[in-house]
Amino acid sequence: MNEKTLVFGPIIIFFVFFGLMAVAFILVVLKLLLKGKKDAWVGELVDKTHTTYQDIDTDEDKDLYTLIFKTDTGRQVKYGTNKLVYDDYSLGDKAEKIAGKFHIQKLK
Repeated sequence: MNEKTLVFGPIIIFFVFFGLMAVAFILVVLKLLLKGKKDAWVGELVDKTHTTYQDIDTDEDKDLYTLIFKTDTGRQVKYGTNKLVYDDYSLGDKAEKIAGKFHIQKLK
């Protein structure tokens, strides 16, 4: 057997394996981003949740704000947001998610 094959063979196999894993990860992330962007719905706010947790790395308290909408088709959609948007919505408010945009719009 060739000496170069013994030295570089495992290295090549290692990089090919992890290269395929990296490509698969990037494809999954892109698929999720595109799915979220092309999603479109109109719904009514049925619940709001605020959760506080402690960050393991920094020991800081972090806040998670979630708006839960029931769409016209009956589907339930959870929308994570910031405090400003969270405080702007009240139960019963209507919102629209337009295809091609990541953010929701409040309907009057």
